[in-house]
Amino acid sequence: MIQIERLRMHLPAGFEHRATAISRLVGKALANKHLSQDRVIKALSLKPQRIALNSSDNEIADLIVEQVVTAIEGGVS
Repeated sequence: MIQIERLRMHLPAGFEHRATAISRLVGKALANKHLSQDRVIKALSLKPQRIALNSSDNEIADLIVEQVVTAIEGGVS
């Protein structure tokens, strides 16, 4: 399980009203992830992604989750 104390997202213009829903989806998905070993990471920054205007909240959350898990498993912090 991945536990996050604070999540700060910078979304493109027009996506602001979707931030709460996206962050909830990210939290749910990360809570279900199991890592190979315990880690404590104080901060993690992800690369900006290009997001199509018609992307669903689930698609956006999946992009974020994929990056987070890759960064954690790869040891990037």
